[in-house]
Amino acid sequence: MKKELNNEILGPVIEFLGVPYAAPPIGEHRFQPPEPPSPWPDIKNATQFAPVCPQNIIEGRLPEVMLPVWFTNNLDIVSTFVQDQNEDCLYLNIYVPTEDGELFI
Repeated sequence: MKKELNNEILGPVIEFLGVPYAAPPIGEHRFQPPEPPSPWPDIKNATQFAPVCPQNIIEGRLPEVMLPVWFTNNLDIVSTFVQDQNEDCLYLNIYVPTEDGELFI
């Protein structure tokens, strides 16, 4: 899906959300080296964020000392993304510049 970013430097991107990069680290795979993800039989729906790894949330918020400045300045936004937590959390969100975006060298 093409998405315009609200950013002066970055132009529009194609985003692929929730792309698995390893098998779920659950059951016998817990605390083991990652294994390749299972292949999917059809086109992968990559339009939604996958669950995040379990986080230590204190009173509905993340501890500010563990986060970069952007996150600490936007905790209300970030907190909405950590509500869906699961041990099956080895996914990537990939953002690819589009050709109609400005090229920075």
